[in-house]
Amino acid sequence: MSPRFFLAEALRSIRANAAVSIAATVTVLIAVFILGAFIPSFLYVQSTVDSQKERVDINVFISDAATVPQVEGLRSQLTALQEQGPIESFTYISKDEALVKLRDRLNDPSILEELPGNPLPASFEVKPTDPERSDEIIAQLQDSPAIDPELGISYGKETADRLLSVARFIQWAGLGLISILLVASILLIGNTIRLSIFARRREVEVMKLVGATNWFIRWPFVIEGVICGLIGAALSVGLLFAVKVGVVDTWIRDADSALTRDSATTISFPLLGLLLIASGAIVGALGSGITLRRFLKV
Repeated sequence: MSPRFFLAEALRSIRANAAVSIAATVTVLIAVFILGAFIPSFLYVQSTVDSQKERVDINVFISDAATVPQVEGLRSQLTALQEQGPIESFTYISKDEALVKLRDRLNDPSILEELPGNPLPASFEVKPTDPERSDEIIAQLQDSPAIDPELGISYGKETADRLLSVARFIQWAGLGLISILLVASILLIGNTIRLSIFARRREVEVMKLVGATNWFIRWPFVIEGVICGLIGAALSVGLLFAVKVGVVDTWIRDADSALTRDSATTISFPLLGLLLIASGAIVGALGSGITLRRFLKV
């Protein structure tokens, strides 16, 4: 039997059960709209946390009394850790360079001219490959005789730990919510399609009794679910685009906050639209296919 026949049967079923088809389409629209609003929000927050994690550096302060062999020994330790993997890169900052950087940050650099000398220590600025390995790096370096006993090693442990906790929570919560939304969408459209199948259950039973194969019976319902899913998803994408242009873009353009100026990114709208439309078609097909299984057991 040709695909045209199955498509014609699906369209006939949609016309004959217009109310049920509209309910299925609206169900997909709502589910896909929620999914479409959540995915870019989740990716934006995740990107923001990741960009902040990249700024977690370790500062190893060097004692003014440290000898050249001691400093070179510390440098060798850092090089070894870089080769082993925990360290991505490190930079030596001399006392003079530290003073220049401080002068650049101050609104009134003239206050430094009152100082009798340069009080800033030399240091190594260390960038870990993964902020979660900061404790491992510190444990390897903390006994070096070149390190200043008072300043030691600084890396903003409290800030880093909070960022890592937030990142882990967002990852697991996001994956959990997306899974719940997808399963709920399949169940919702499945229950809605069930009404259409139930109205034609006698027809399905007769087709089974005269020897029709399961896929011969299933294809029109699956195509019906795909059509409802595609229409619902397309309407949802259009609604999301209206919200994006009318609300989100206006808010970003008018906002003056560090959050909106940040380098964080999210998924592009064309890619999101294609993803949602594909999801709508898959959800519609799965909802119809799963629901139909019970009616095929005649």
